[in-house]
Amino acid sequence: MKGVIICAFDTYFDRVRLLKEYYQKRGSEVLVLASDFSHRTKTYQPRHDADFQVHVRAYQKNFSADRIRSHQEFAKGARAEVEKIAPDWIHCLIPPNTLAKEMADYKSAHLNVRLIFDVIDLWPETMPMQRFQWLLPFRHWKRLRDDHLHAADVILTECDLFRKVLHLENDPKCTTLYWARAELPADTQPQLEEKKLSFAYLGSINNIIDISMIVDFLDACQRYKPVSLHIIGGGESKETFVHALMEKKIRVVDHGFIYDQQKKQEIFDRCDYALNVMKPSVVVGLSMKSLDYMCAQIPMINTIGGDLQRLCETEKIGINIDRSNLKTAAERVSSYSVDERMCQRALIASTYMKYFTQEAFEKRLDEAGVLNV
Repeated sequence: MKGVIICAFDTYFDRVRLLKEYYQKRGSEVLVLASDFSHRTKTYQPRHDADFQVHVRAYQKNFSADRIRSHQEFAKGARAEVEKIAPDWIHCLIPPNTLAKEMADYKSAHLNVRLIFDVIDLWPETMPMQRFQWLLPFRHWKRLRDDHLHAADVILTECDLFRKVLHLENDPKCTTLYWARAELPADTQPQLEEKKLSFAYLGSINNIIDISMIVDFLDACQRYKPVSLHIIGGGESKETFVHALMEKKIRVVDHGFIYDQQKKQEIFDRCDYALNVMKPSVVVGLSMKSLDYMCAQIPMINTIGGDLQRLCETEKIGINIDRSNLKTAAERVSSYSVDERMCQRALIASTYMKYFTQEAFEKRLDEAGVLNV
């Protein structure tokens, strides 16, 4: 068999690599089709882990006409490449939503191809623009996905919350496939202090991060103990974020971009908690950074609903906060002894091993029947 994995965004390639390995283990020839434009760096980049790259226009702003046109160009270019490849199966990561329409149209013209849609983000639902989502362009954008999902033989969603939002809870074709990591938990040697609190923030600092909530929470904690925040990453809102923290006299340690697991682990070992705080309007059930946190065995301060909120409650991997309990949560976090904080860390590795390893990932794909075996 021959198949193609279609992915427009470099930020999703951890998932692509696991998918490629899964299909190869089951005897398929696997081709990867990607964009030549990096959403992360906003530059053109060759991908050595892609077999084909579709040329698209560049864009600099996440909300722009150029970005929409770039996604449309990718969807049409991907369809043209798939016509040449003539695969037995297609595993298509969505968004862009335009891909759903293009691949559904391809399926209708090639009924023998097995089509798998893998919904790993919801646009426009996950974007902080709720006041605009009733407008016709946004409703059309959403329908590009919703009206074509059922053309697939298998529908995968990144979390249970997405199944609920898409009204697929009872659809036998739909299975939740959590993000997963090939990495196993690294050796950890926490260096926690009784009289101080250190927090970590990993990843992009952008328009979906609730900066004011983070600052207010850390400021509330600072009333009990001195607080530091270690930042690993960057983004268009980083300067605003750092300035707001410094105004509250919160110590900031900026590590920049770090990708090596052991180097990140050394930073996480100096922190008591990791921040997973997004704006309440963002529809997300699980974040990629939460896997990094779990792999590092560091408990989370979490505002994300759905799957991650449930895991924080049932598996005790973190503390859920919102505006209504901010001060209470700060007092609670600040009251824990080092021994109690160490006990929290001990629970997290088992949760990661249960749900988010490559082995768990491949088992779910088997259960979903992506190759109908």
